[in-house]
Amino acid sequence: MIPAGYAEPRVVCTVADARITEASGLVASDLQPGVLFTHNDSGDSARFFALDTDCRDRGTFQLRGVRARDWEDIARGPGHVLWLGDIGDNSARRTSIRVHRVAEPRATSGTVTVSSSGFELRYPDGPHDAETLLADPLDGRLYLITKNRDGHDRLYAAPLPLSASAVNTMTALDAVTVPGFLPLTTAGDISPDGFRLVLRTYTNAWELPLPPLVAGRPRLAGAFARGLGTPVTVDATRQGESIAYSSDGRSLYTLPEGKEPPLTVLSPTTVASPAPRRVRNRSATPYLLVGVLALLAVLVLSRRARPGS
Repeated sequence: MIPAGYAEPRVVCTVADARITEASGLVASDLQPGVLFTHNDSGDSARFFALDTDCRDRGTFQLRGVRARDWEDIARGPGHVLWLGDIGDNSARRTSIRVHRVAEPRATSGTVTVSSSGFELRYPDGPHDAETLLADPLDGRLYLITKNRDGHDRLYAAPLPLSASAVNTMTALDAVTVPGFLPLTTAGDISPDGFRLVLRTYTNAWELPLPPLVAGRPRLAGAFARGLGTPVTVDATRQGESIAYSSDGRSLYTLPEGKEPPLTVLSPTTVASPAPRRVRNRSATPYLLVGVLALLAVLVLSRRARPGS
């Protein structure tokens, strides 16, 4: 079978947890199939939530000693870690932003306090608003995509490795031009195998392939040179600020902002492998003609070679 894309969005359940009202990030666990992690937008404390794909509460995780300013996205990195992006800046005034690294916790019940490591990031060309944090599962490098109201966003790469004791100045990479009615980049994710990237706005989404890893350079450099890739239909009935691959990379999940948000899945569609081509139907005639002509030539030559002919 050959993958052919994604089916129409399908609501699988509704999140009843009254604390989750501004879901602004979503990522699948790579240790616990069927478990998703999400968090609220600005205004909440430094915590994130675990849900299963039936929307049941699987635990709340509070970061010890951390203040959340404007959390906008969550990403999964190699080594079973989660990255939480305090990267929002609607007024574009923050001289630096922060990301927090947490060892992926086990689903549980109640609230658990977890330790984290914080890293300070800075753009090389002044403040920007951003809602998309990506972590490359192959080498762990972090990427941010800005959110500009004119649809002209940009991809930035963080240094590798990050320094915990100094400000990490990012590198500007590709321009990311987003079409549509609301051309604002609000979320993204990289597939667990590292070779697909999905990017979304409030109303649309796109998926594109990623190149192999080359040592010493950001792998996503040039990824958007040919545009955003293949359109993916997402549920646009509510404000969408999250999208995530499933743990096996086959499906996509989305969770919008608002009270009692519906968890939506985009399941893979497949088509049957094409039947082998029946070459003889297309090419038998010329070969048959050549064979007949060769036989006639042999008969003519044999008659000429007979004695007395």
